[in-house]
Amino acid sequence: MLATSTENATTPLARARGLRPDILGQRAEIEAGRKLPASLVERMREAQMFELWLPSAFGGPELPPADFVAVIEELSRADGAVGWCATIAGVCNLLAGSLPEPVAREIFKDRKSVAGTVNPTGKAVAVEGGYRVTGRWAYGSGIDHSSWIVGNCVVHDGHEPRRRASGAPEMRFVLFPRSQVEVIDTWRVSGLRGTGSHDFRIDDVFAPEAHSVPAFVSTGVQPGTLYKMPMMGLFAISLAAVVLGIARGAIEALLELAPAKTPVGSPSTLSEKPIAQMQIARAEALVRASRAYLLAAIEEEWDEVASGKPPSMEKRAGVRMACTYAAEACTEAVDIVYKLAGGSAIQESGKIERCFRDIHAATQHIGLGAGNYELAGRVLLGLDPGTPRF
Repeated sequence: MLATSTENATTPLARARGLRPDILGQRAEIEAGRKLPASLVERMREAQMFELWLPSAFGGPELPPADFVAVIEELSRADGAVGWCATIAGVCNLLAGSLPEPVAREIFKDRKSVAGTVNPTGKAVAVEGGYRVTGRWAYGSGIDHSSWIVGNCVVHDGHEPRRRASGAPEMRFVLFPRSQVEVIDTWRVSGLRGTGSHDFRIDDVFAPEAHSVPAFVSTGVQPGTLYKMPMMGLFAISLAAVVLGIARGAIEALLELAPAKTPVGSPSTLSEKPIAQMQIARAEALVRASRAYLLAAIEEEWDEVASGKPPSMEKRAGVRMACTYAAEACTEAVDIVYKLAGGSAIQESGKIERCFRDIHAATQHIGLGAGNYELAGRVLLGLDPGTPRF
């Protein structure tokens, strides 16, 4: 069965909860600086928030996905950008499960964090001992506080892209020290501003073969069940955890506001209005239902993989549907909160406007987009999903 968090002072969930006062106290700085403040980064590093999916062999928590969801929810409940940075670092930790052990130990030692992207916008030309890499990638979330950077590359033999047996281009995740990467200040956006998700580029840099793994199809070398789970499914789960936390934060903000807010022209407070009572319950139901659906889908896939079976397309599809539904349901819940709050919802001094912007930014990610229903629907109809990113 799927593991669940036991609450005590030493669990990652308890440590995440302990960070809440620091996060709330630096929300304005997170937004204005368009990155996580250095002091908060250090606190998160001490609490292992950037290594939630790091193998236990390397000193990481190696959290089962359900426990990971709970921790990211807690961080995102306080601030969406904080949860997002932790979730991207967590996904990058998964590479430690596939890299040669000496390389993984070097890259992930001393609680270093890793950032990067799965978009294959780099070119890796095969040479003796590794690759010459050139590329520019978008969405380098958390790159300012990370020591190593991941870029997904299409492998080339000379000028020609290398092909897999299926005919699809061969892709590899390649890791570079931060010193070899140029960061381009591009992150000027409506939501999730504090993630610092700038573009980055590399120009003809050598990367050893051992600093790369096949993208989307690598087999974990670490023994844990986590590293046998499909990476892109775990990625989708990690993103869904962020939106669940943002939605929870929005609902809590409205529950705090409603008893004190009297809408213009109304003799009663917002909390006393039947329409508000009905709508806040609806928002709560959306978040609870989507969370329960996600955890059930995760448990089904986890149990299958833990039993020694390869993850089936049916279980993969179940996870992707649940993640996509969580994105839709949580966005609807935040929209309900935003409308109920009236003019209070647009005040920067409050929390609701940030939740509104952050969740609409988060759900623009392809990992949570409605197109995932098409992929899952193909599987339900007995077809191939049509992409290796499944």
